[in-house]
Amino acid sequence: MKILLISPPLKNMARYQMRSRGCMPPLNLLYLAAALRAAGHEAALLDLYARPLSVPELLKAVENYAPGAVGFASYTANIDEVGALAAAIKAARPALPTIVGGIHASYLPEFTLASPALDIAVIGEGERTIVELADALAAGRPLDGVAGLAFKRNGAVLRTAARPGVADINALPWPAWDLADFGDYYLASTRAVTDRPAASVLTMRGCAYACAFCSHSFCYPAVKVRDPGDAVDEIEFLHRKRGVGEFQFEDSTFTCLPAHALKICELIRQRGLDIVWSCNIRADNMTEELFAAMSGAGCRRVLLGVEAGTQEMLDAMKKGITKDQVRRTVALAKKYGVRVNAAFMIGAPGETRESAWAAYRFAVELDTDYVMFSSLVPSVGSDYFDLAVAQKKVDPAAVKGADYITVYAEKTPLAQMSELSRAELAALMERFTRGYYLRPRYILKRLFGLRSLNEAFGMLAGFTLVVSHQLGALRRRLAL
Repeated sequence: MKILLISPPLKNMARYQMRSRGCMPPLNLLYLAAALRAAGHEAALLDLYARPLSVPELLKAVENYAPGAVGFASYTANIDEVGALAAAIKAARPALPTIVGGIHASYLPEFTLASPALDIAVIGEGERTIVELADALAAGRPLDGVAGLAFKRNGAVLRTAARPGVADINALPWPAWDLADFGDYYLASTRAVTDRPAASVLTMRGCAYACAFCSHSFCYPAVKVRDPGDAVDEIEFLHRKRGVGEFQFEDSTFTCLPAHALKICELIRQRGLDIVWSCNIRADNMTEELFAAMSGAGCRRVLLGVEAGTQEMLDAMKKGITKDQVRRTVALAKKYGVRVNAAFMIGAPGETRESAWAAYRFAVELDTDYVMFSSLVPSVGSDYFDLAVAQKKVDPAAVKGADYITVYAEKTPLAQMSELSRAELAALMERFTRGYYLRPRYILKRLFGLRSLNEAFGMLAGFTLVVSHQLGALRRRLAL
């Protein structure tokens, strides 16, 4: 059976915003394509985030490939676009099954399938489910026997038995990298170091932590780890055969198992791979040994979730770190020449004006290379989302993708979860961002610390984003 996998675009996003967010290969769909092929099916990819198509162009691509089904990757920010694309395809080919998977569809399958043009939702990890689904569709069998699905029948949404997660991720084939055109992909301006082709790699799945603001992993609290040799084999293949020079580890926390991270660094060095890379880290598991190994293996940037400026807020968020651990982690990163992107979140339950300002002051104290201030948006699948639904602050049936697209407070937050109003949160995000990046000390440090022309372009893109947003905010205020 032929299945066309589609990565939807994010609409109404300017090019400078695209550059700030980055555009990386859709690993989820590439893994599904590989699983389908290994089982004897055919798969093709349309990455509309990287290469947007008009509706007529999309319909022409569907007609040319003539699939037996189409599948969409979903997360909350693009769920509206998924429904719109599926509707356009259904209008042209009403009998063509439409499948949706990903975080949004997995946590809210009934609400997702309320979209008239979506037929089937894959719940959880999809590699095994998509193969059995393709088998059933190709044979014309009922879907009741395929675990891990929700589907429509006679106007009702039915769920099949839950499917256990993939027990051994080493048994999965590598992503179908031949479907990726690396000329289309680039890292976010705050992560890029070079202008070399970029790719993402997973060395593990799952997350062992219970942060209240994050969508819980389907394999939580387990972490499923790839064999380090296999992970580095994939990196070496992409580097030597596909010309990739810059990598982003997509693991929730690359360093959550330090021995695993150390082994990967050791293998990268042993094989003489001339690459640079970035990853997500936590402040409670970073050591001097780990930073030294990562830096020596090509790590040039890390994303550190700081989140709050008071210990009380960190504890309320179930973050599981201390401010002193954050300070030590940032100091070690600076010692080993690793740039730090620090993420802060304001507006979580328990937040006060003082604690929000404490986050800003802590950011200035840390003085990292980049800082992202965001207001809490209750992520589908998180404790805060469940709380917002219980408090009737969010209607899960009315969650819109646009509510989850937040770039430097382009819109007010989805719900008020603290004493700070939605308008005040948006204003604080603006003020904190402007205050941090327009400090003379910061500007001089960044200018004198530039390592490459590409990094200079990245800094210019970030500056453009901040300034353009400030001008937009001023226009909105003048219009009131």
